Amino acid sequence: MSDTPASTDLVRSMNIERRPPVRELVRTLGDGTRLNIRAGGTILLLLTRPASIDEASIRQRLSAPSPVDLRPFSPGQWLLVSDAPLDQVALALELKDEIDIVDQSQGRVRLELTGPNVEQMLAHATALDLHAGLAASTITLLGHIGVHITRMAPDLFELIVMRSFAESLVDEITRMCRLPQLKGMN
Repeated sequence: MSDTPASTDLVRSMNIERRPPVRELVRTLGDGTRLNIRAGGTILLLLTRPASIDEASIRQRLSAPSPVDLRPFSPGQWLLVSDAPLDQVALALELKDEIDIVDQSQGRVRLELTGPNVEQMLAHATALDLHAGLAASTITLLGHIGVHITRMAPDLFELIVMRSFAESLVDEITRMCRLPQLKGMN
């Protein structure tokens, strides 16, 4: 073993600082919309060949101890979302031979938007027809940022975005909530 001290870069890389994706995790925006960054929990990407297994079959095989939500992502792909940490080894054993699992928990951020104007605000930035009612999760652009959007309740949406875009998305949502046409729409 060498007696030379470790390089400064090596020491710095071993002391990784974990920071939230944005400074304020909970805030109320200009039109009363409440934005909550869902810290913690688990986001897993389930991958398989398209049409090789269906969603009902996956749900049947899952026995996660905490509540999980299985959301369509693209053909042969689903997001498995939970507010609690999940045992990925146990899940991989349950789904082995048919599904690969990729942990997205540190690479994606869940944003919860709630309020009487949230649907109108989101409609300004996406091509989705939210007025017709979003029946399932889907991927879309919100402005120029790719998001996975899920309607959780009439005035509650959850957006999942790549961590590196979270701050830009929060800034964009904050600006949209200040639009004059959204004020007083309740």
